Amino acid sequence: MIHIPHTEAEAALAAGHDYRAQGDLAGAERAFLLATTRFPNNAETHGALGDLRIAQGRFTGAVTALTRANALDPGRPHRLAALAEALSGAGEPAEAAAMCRNWLLIRPDSVPALLALAEALQLLEDAAGAVAALREAVMLAPENAESATRLCHLLTTLGQPLEALELAQPALRHSPDHPPLHLALGLAWRALGEREKALQAFRHCLALDPTDAAGASGALFAPINPHETAAPDPGYVRALFDRYAVKFDTDLVGKLGYCGPQLLRAALGPTPGDRDILDLGCGTGLAGAEFAPLARHLAGCDLAPRMVDQARLRGIYHQLSVEDLTVCLNRAPLRWDLILAADVLNYLGDLEPMMRAVAAALRHNGRLLATVESAPDLEGFEFMASRRVRHGAAHIDLCAKAAGLTLTHQSTATLRTEKRQPVACLVLVIEKKG
Repeated sequence: MIHIPHTEAEAALAAGHDYRAQGDLAGAERAFLLATTRFPNNAETHGALGDLRIAQGRFTGAVTALTRANALDPGRPHRLAALAEALSGAGEPAEAAAMCRNWLLIRPDSVPALLALAEALQLLEDAAGAVAALREAVMLAPENAESATRLCHLLTTLGQPLEALELAQPALRHSPDHPPLHLALGLAWRALGEREKALQAFRHCLALDPTDAAGASGALFAPINPHETAAPDPGYVRALFDRYAVKFDTDLVGKLGYCGPQLLRAALGPTPGDRDILDLGCGTGLAGAEFAPLARHLAGCDLAPRMVDQARLRGIYHQLSVEDLTVCLNRAPLRWDLILAADVLNYLGDLEPMMRAVAAALRHNGRLLATVESAPDLEGFEFMASRRVRHGAAHIDLCAKAAGLTLTHQSTATLRTEKRQPVACLVLVIEKKG
């Protein structure tokens, strides 16, 4: 950089910064333009003008000014970060990403470069690349709240709120008073259906910053359960059960008295073994363990990878997969003698598509054994605040018939407790007559 040892240049810069601090962007621009005109070889004046134009949303002008500043005084991290932001804003994210990668060749530990790269990659719809860049930034500087916040937001947006939550909580130990990080934590809790924890995080964000620069008030007063009128999305279900995988059996069976697999086994009655059995939504393998003595071949599938990992530890399944229920059913027509759906259908709405997939997957005289949450006066199905679904017997019978199946057994029972109250269920045996 060619330094201009002239107090007039410094005075013009100082005046511009003063105007900007007072919110007078037009006055700041006049001062910075004067400085760049009178002292064209001063990198600081061009850099200040570029930063101002980013704040004004005039990204093309910002690129021109910051490129000039970088040419005069190459390699300043804060200036390169601003130039990458300006390139992205000007609709040139590929150029921004390329610049960041070149920058990282020289300074592979540069957190500003990684943050700028992540922003450019998001604009290029390279979510995996953006996540990788932000993870690297968090690893290099775990105390950097901006890196953790941006990664938490991105993971939640990508349907991975559990990972976002696992990242946010240790980050808060480094930056407990960073409002945007509390907002990111709340959004992750909300995506997991944890209403009270989400609200607590949003309120804490507002308490730290009453001006609400992070925008927590919008999240606080938004509907906490946007899926109350629709079946839970697969990302929510996967995150919910991944979160509880390790303590699932202890909590569900030990504390809540869950007995779905035993209810299904009793409904089946005496039956020979040597069956090919598919355990839909196998979870940790509770139903698989109940039916393993009857199985020639026992397979299980579940959306949640960590639940499948726990099921694998039982050593009873011949085959396990992480996939959607209907994908699993459609892959093997006429394959199964028994299909189990213990405490699974309450995450679906209309059951007809699933019943058709079951009908195609069952052999003749094969049976679906299922539990559903129900209520005596329910005919169709309804979405509950818990983000589960209750189904009425009439809806089940109608869907079974539409798929060519026959409801051969129906009984009522208590599936488990919730808030010390019994949860009523229907125990179903649905057959594909041969």
